[in-house]
Amino acid sequence: AATDTTGAGDAFTAALAWSLGAGVSLEAAATYAARVGALAVTRRGAQDSYPTAAEVEAL
Repeated sequence: AATDTTGAGDAFTAALAWSLGAGVSLEAAATYAARVGALAVTRRGAQDSYPTAAEVEAL
């Protein structure tokens, strides 16, 4: 369940930009970014809510 949406859009945008910069396809980058954003809203705060790569992969 969503706990705090602060920073979720920033987390999504950063993950999308990073993935695209790494040469990932748009579809895969968007999927990854959606996972990052989804995890970010489950925690309180902005930067403190950003998940690790391992947490995203486990989702």
